[in-house]
Amino acid sequence: MKTIELKKMLRTLYTASASRPVLVEVPRLGCLMVDGIGAPESTAFQEAAGALYSVAYTLKFAFKKQKGIDYPVMALEGLWSVDDPDTWLTAPRESWKWTLLIVVPDVVTAADVNKAVADVKKKAKVPELPAVRFERFTEGVCAQILHVGPYATERDTIDRLHAFAQQEGYRLRGRHHEVYLGDPRRSAPEKLRTILRHPVERASPKGPHGTREKADRMKSRSSTSSGKS
Repeated sequence: MKTIELKKMLRTLYTASASRPVLVEVPRLGCLMVDGIGAPESTAFQEAAGALYSVAYTLKFAFKKQKGIDYPVMALEGLWSVDDPDTWLTAPRESWKWTLLIVVPDVVTAADVNKAVADVKKKAKVPELPAVRFERFTEGVCAQILHVGPYATERDTIDRLHAFAQQEGYRLRGRHHEVYLGDPRRSAPEKLRTILRHPVERASPKGPHGTREKADRMKSRSSTSSGKS
């Protein structure tokens, strides 16, 4: 039996400090995904999470039985956004757009996932299973921090994360990302552990005429018009 130590391989992505944010490089990862809209307590969200776990465990057991490969089922994760990025912290919960995901090993293919989805539908007799798909997802450089406590108190931790990114010379891009290390059904709210992550990119340094790129363009135009090379 071959064991893929996925948690050890991706340790820096699934351990974080609550005291200080850090920058991490998130590689291209295979993921099971489900998209939806609404609050986390909505029926659609709960059904999507249940579908992901059903497919994830069906896939794991199929690999173990048929291919002699074992690996851990990873934590549930969520990508969050709203139509207007400037209001995502204050937008109504019913308008939240999310993609739930679970990371799987590189050996997993779309065909493997499609077979697992079909097996879940057949076994559970639920033809209307939420649309679980397979995608290879890349985030690149991200800022992340651990939030300890209820999900409703994440705001201060998110503000710290955003401030850290700015101080390090980065700006936010992409979707807010959460990794749920605790189970709200079994853990007290004050003990929940959630990694908060956000993709970032280098901010353009400011020059005397705006961004450095703009200043360089203006300098180039000036050189051209004066005959300098």
